Amino acid sequence: MAIKGIFFDAAGVLYRRPESTNLFVLKLLEREGIVPRPVDAFRDRLGALRADANKGVIAPDEYWDAVLEMYGVGDPNLRKALVAEINAHSDTVEEIPGARQALATLKQRGFRLGIVTDTIYPLERKRRWLDSLGLSPLVDVLACSTDVGAHKPDPAIYLRALEMAGLTPGESAFVGHDAEELEGARKAGMTTVAVNYDRDARADYYAATPLDLLDLPIFKDHARLEGDMERDIEVIFIDVGATLRVLVEDEEYQAEARRRIAELVGTQESPEAFCAELDKRYKTYRKWAFETLNEASERELWTRWLLPDYPEEKIAPLAGELTFLYRQTMGRRFAQPDAKDVVLELTRRGYRLGIISNTITEREIPQWLEEDGLKPYFPTVVLSSIFGRRKPGPEIYLEGARRAGVEPARAVYVGDNPTRDVEGARKAGFGMVILLLDPAEADEPIAEENKPDYIIRRLSDLLDIFPPRQAAQAAS
Repeated sequence: MAIKGIFFDAAGVLYRRPESTNLFVLKLLEREGIVPRPVDAFRDRLGALRADANKGVIAPDEYWDAVLEMYGVGDPNLRKALVAEINAHSDTVEEIPGARQALATLKQRGFRLGIVTDTIYPLERKRRWLDSLGLSPLVDVLACSTDVGAHKPDPAIYLRALEMAGLTPGESAFVGHDAEELEGARKAGMTTVAVNYDRDARADYYAATPLDLLDLPIFKDHARLEGDMERDIEVIFIDVGATLRVLVEDEEYQAEARRRIAELVGTQESPEAFCAELDKRYKTYRKWAFETLNEASERELWTRWLLPDYPEEKIAPLAGELTFLYRQTMGRRFAQPDAKDVVLELTRRGYRLGIISNTITEREIPQWLEEDGLKPYFPTVVLSSIFGRRKPGPEIYLEGARRAGVEPARAVYVGDNPTRDVEGARKAGFGMVILLLDPAEADEPIAEENKPDYIIRRLSDLLDIFPPRQAAQAAS
């Protein structure tokens, strides 16, 4: 179901304070010469008090007065003066860079926007903060815990926001940074998106900054999607390494591959020492390949680069098996968990699929496609080890389009490397470029010239981008 509404946490996502309120309070105590009592002594009581304040059961001044008393401020007059300073500090908010632009763009794309926020302050005060940042005109719904009477991660506050917006959970996404609040949104049935997120946050999608939200496939506007389909995309080419498949270390498996290489070559060195030397030589080869954008054949790889000190007539016939085993010394390779389902569904929707991949092996990828039952779905497979040229050179992309019988403008490339995959596909004139990026690498910035059309976090996100071709054609 398409996303129609996007709901944001406020503090930590849209705005922040120059200094956290907790730190500000501790500095006030230090200024007054008060050594605060350890929080552990009243943590449970403080949590219960905060929950009551978030639900509007007690007023903000009452909450802060109680907190200060817990910390050891005995003088009620001093507490009253400090509460006034804390309130003034709370009113000092600043926009998180890019937040307003992100909201404005999403609003322009036709999404209903809302805020779901925990606060000890009344709704009107929260609105004043949004007004001061120019965010109010962009927000359709404001669900405030003190107004709703429930706070995150209770699903009730999310559901109240959806009710106010006239949306269902399946039509809505929640954007937050805290692990608990994201889990609450998930329990409410919403799609979750983590931004500026905590280390332990888990979500369906991840974005490093508010502006990066604009690249998520679920937040693409309908006009953009229709524009993409107007190009009548026919063929989707997909990379293999870190896209269709992932590499997993398995020392026992890798050690066996090293042993078999040493046995096949007939070296007297230990498998570990022999393969360590191969690794050094392979790095030299890779440097040459990166600089020239050439890819050696398996025969040339072994006779010229990896084992030039062995008789060519002995090594050349073994090159294919040696390459196959050498790849295994790096670990096991597994298809992405959703790979087969996505491949079958894209084919069912009328798209032709292909593979364009930089690789030193000629046998491994065709064998994997055969073993996993995917060979019939990839009639076009272009491997740099056979073609002789590698990404980001446009030649290998153009070769893929030629073999598939499609104009480059009607082809898509799905890869994982901003420099290699975006640059090459753009030079070849491909109609669209999509990057599959690991959420763990979400903080890595992408240079403007290497920005793709879409960033996805899992292969199944492709299904949000490519509707059935038959339906798209019928609508045109």
